[in-house]
Amino acid sequence: MLIILSPAKSMDTAQTFEVQNLTTPEFDKEAQLLASKMQNYTIEELKKKLKISPALADSTFERYKVFDNLDTLQTPALLAYTGTVFKEIKATDFTQEIFDHAQQNLRIISVLYGLLRPLDNIKAYRMEYNLKLDGLNGDIYKFWNPRLTLRLIEDVNKSGGVLINLASLDVLPALDMKLLKESVTIITPEFKSLKNGKYEVVRTYAKISRGAMTHYILKNKISDPKQLQDFEFRGYKFNPELSTDNSYIFTTSNP
Repeated sequence: MLIILSPAKSMDTAQTFEVQNLTTPEFDKEAQLLASKMQNYTIEELKKKLKISPALADSTFERYKVFDNLDTLQTPALLAYTGTVFKEIKATDFTQEIFDHAQQNLRIISVLYGLLRPLDNIKAYRMEYNLKLDGLNGDIYKFWNPRLTLRLIEDVNKSGGVLINLASLDVLPALDMKLLKESVTIITPEFKSLKNGKYEVVRTYAKISRGAMTHYILKNKISDPKQLQDFEFRGYKFNPELSTDNSYIFTTSNP
């Protein structure tokens, strides 16, 4: 069973938590290529292309300016991202044994690095999939789609043939989902809250729950997807009436 996650835009590569068995991203050459193209943009161009504030454009410019330096800080991917999902994963609670297990059973779909393993050392960056960079045919989705899909299928099959999709919708076009569905079993957990008489996804709560489920799977080394039906978190419980074989729906009546 292999989990896929989306990355977070917020990152901290100055982590002091010590982890062993660090690795180099499998698509590091591609990441270097994309980063080199980002280095050509001015602060103002980054602001417009990424639709970010002047302060974020300035920090992004500085990140790419030092991207190639040997002393630029690097951090294992599972620790580098600091968004809502990753805060709830609570990787600093993990033993080295759990990190090693996660290395085999978790992938992060990164706009810069492609397919990341938890122990892959990465540098801070900011990019968007809809960017069209000089010299590339199409946007970043089109760049990654053929590269990532077959590699992910291979990794899923090594982990038992079941993909647990805990990624957000915005990263999925970087994968050939039709080919994935034909090649492996995909199960997508969803977290819905009862609002005005019907169940709806509340984005913030869904992110927190995806992180908590990832923590639950890794910490307990779960390999049977049916065990996910036992997951309970902040009122969310498996709802068999709304669920299907490929869509596990967890609901709560709490706001």
